[in-house]
Amino acid sequence: LHRRPRTSRACAVQRIDCLRAAERQEERRRMAKGKRVERPPEGVEFPLAEDGRRSTMGFNAGAFEASVAKVDAALAAEIRSVAPKWRKKYARYVVENVKVSSASTKNALTIAKAGLDYLHDHMVFVRNERSMPLRVAMNEFKQDTFATGVVKGRGNFGAGVNGFEVPYKGKVLSGDALLVQIDKWVHEGVIEVSCGHAMNEMVRNEGWLDLRDTYFVMLGASSAMGPFEFLMNHGANVVAVDIDRPHIWNKLIGIAEKSPGTLTFPLKQAAGGAKGAQLAEIAGCNLLTQTPEIRNWLLTVHKGKPLGIGSYAYLDGALFVKLSMSMDAIAKDVIASRKNVSLAYLCTPTDCHIGTSAANAVANKTYRRSPAWQSFLTVLVSMIPGMKPLKRNAYKHVSDDSGNTYHIVDAIVHEQGPNYILAKRLQHWRAIVSRCEHGCIVSSNIAPSTRTLSVVHNITFKMAYGGMGKFRPMEVFDQETSSAVMAGLLVYDLKCENSASYPQTELGNPLCLFSENSFHGGAWRCGYKFSSIGTSSILVYLLCDMLVPLYLFLYNVVQLAGWAYVMYLAFDKNPAPALAQSPWPYVHKELRLFQNLAGMEVVHSMLKMTSTPWTTVLIQVLSRVLLVEGIVMVPAAQGSPWIWGLVAAWGITEVVRYSFYALKILGKEMKLITWLRYSLFLVLYPFGVTSELAVIRPVVYGVPESWHVLPYGALGTLCLYWFVYVPFFPMLFGHMLAQRKKILGGGQKVKKE
Repeated sequence: LHRRPRTSRACAVQRIDCLRAAERQEERRRMAKGKRVERPPEGVEFPLAEDGRRSTMGFNAGAFEASVAKVDAALAAEIRSVAPKWRKKYARYVVENVKVSSASTKNALTIAKAGLDYLHDHMVFVRNERSMPLRVAMNEFKQDTFATGVVKGRGNFGAGVNGFEVPYKGKVLSGDALLVQIDKWVHEGVIEVSCGHAMNEMVRNEGWLDLRDTYFVMLGASSAMGPFEFLMNHGANVVAVDIDRPHIWNKLIGIAEKSPGTLTFPLKQAAGGAKGAQLAEIAGCNLLTQTPEIRNWLLTVHKGKPLGIGSYAYLDGALFVKLSMSMDAIAKDVIASRKNVSLAYLCTPTDCHIGTSAANAVANKTYRRSPAWQSFLTVLVSMIPGMKPLKRNAYKHVSDDSGNTYHIVDAIVHEQGPNYILAKRLQHWRAIVSRCEHGCIVSSNIAPSTRTLSVVHNITFKMAYGGMGKFRPMEVFDQETSSAVMAGLLVYDLKCENSASYPQTELGNPLCLFSENSFHGGAWRCGYKFSSIGTSSILVYLLCDMLVPLYLFLYNVVQLAGWAYVMYLAFDKNPAPALAQSPWPYVHKELRLFQNLAGMEVVHSMLKMTSTPWTTVLIQVLSRVLLVEGIVMVPAAQGSPWIWGLVAAWGITEVVRYSFYALKILGKEMKLITWLRYSLFLVLYPFGVTSELAVIRPVVYGVPESWHVLPYGALGTLCLYWFVYVPFFPMLFGHMLAQRKKILGGGQKVKKE
């Protein structure tokens, strides 16, 4: 056999492949040794510092210094002096930035414009190893663009059929049910009054949900908190911009196809006849490296239509600053080149904002009325090295040149870092400038702390969020709830001309834009600073969600075993022929022990370890304890055969009840136990009450006469006992009947075709 000789081209290709394989092997070897492999810079980047590194902290501090330099030179000089320690010091100067901005509208605008100018002049764009200011890059690369893909949904438009809907705790609220929940959130301080008003308007104006005339760009369309699915389901024309990953676009295209909306998106090449998965393979772009091209493409989409631009993309750390700069450069140029452009952002509650006077007053009131355990927890945490104790949520007050007083709420979580704050701050600055100087509608509402997948995967955040609800009025929401509410507030801002988003609506200060419609989740009205409750929330979570359930499980198991043992003693020592004799001599110690132990259930209820009102538990437990202690004191009552009824009714009931509770704590359910729990009472409750009333008579007549303080002595006491006891039984029995119908589904009608 004769081999064909290799051509020079084939040999060259082979050598290149070998070199690339060697490079990949070397990269894997370095990564295996723990060495970070630096990729060459490309796209939006931080500028090089004097030492040749791309310093994020120096750039960060420089942005805040430049923003205030024209209005407060002393503050700018102070920022410059602490720049080397910016990571530790940044939070204080973010608050100072807000305070200086609050002093006047002129200050707010000057600071916003100066900050944006610094960012666009100093942030660089790298392409083909050539570095230039981002502003220059956006002016230079104006030719290249993308092809356009369009997917028109096949769904039937049905805006307003069910009205505005919000998923919440396993239910989908709409109409009156949603209005009631909104009022509850406002009353508890979870949201501001203006937010409640906006949501009420969304419920009442179903016509606003017809979004077929709405054209909205989503930068970061697959964002967990973004309104993509909401907009598509209400017929909107969504222009989606996201990374070129087929699994992302398969999801977005799949949602679009089932909706009544229209999806427009960038393609790397002309679609031809591609559909579905084929489109997903060529869809998408990179916000960081293709920023000018995305801008160029957006200028060609839906020409002549009013266009909204929502910045929803997110990455961790310094990448978030670069991503926010990319989105800002796109939005800035689109505003300059098109008419009727609106902007949309999601603000974080973990930032510094102008709050409301009502929130300030409620925070002070909540702090003064905080429960004793929170004060104890403050002392406890302060004794642990490295732990943050609870700090009062004390607002800072600033008066402007017109005599208005603004209340500054500092909810910055220091651990989230200065890059996150800068990324959110530049969005604030762009919102202020666009609304005040360009006349843009700007929707920028505060979203609450949310259990997104990225958050709950972090065990520390999961525990902190789990314990935050103990600090009233804090509430952490599921992703579905937050996303629906924020989408509704976005629609309100776009449709309601009286909204703060409209530039003709007068605001005391441009920063007040972020005070309106605040869905802060209680952060503004909590008695303690949001940044200080993290450690305490983790401790509360460990106690309430781990130790307390473990304790309650063990308590229920002990009571289950105890009452089973009481019945065993009674029936084992008393065979069937001797049932006429009282079992008291054999069970009195154990019966007394486990019945008195039930007094702990009153404590559980008072400490909110269980949900039943403590007064109800007290009545139930006390009636039994008094009866048992009365039998102990009166020997004549100990021989009553009705004690069999007590042992049988109480024993069977408690074995089933504690079994049910123990399984519930484990998150398990046995249908048989559930059925017994809500069925045996039909027989055991009447039988047990009859036995108790029969045994109480010899007890009352057997105690010393001096103990009877009522007229007619023992007879009066007995009548009083029956008068209180007998009416209580129908109430308890009726409650159990209602629970049985609810749990077992009794009385449900069969739906006929």
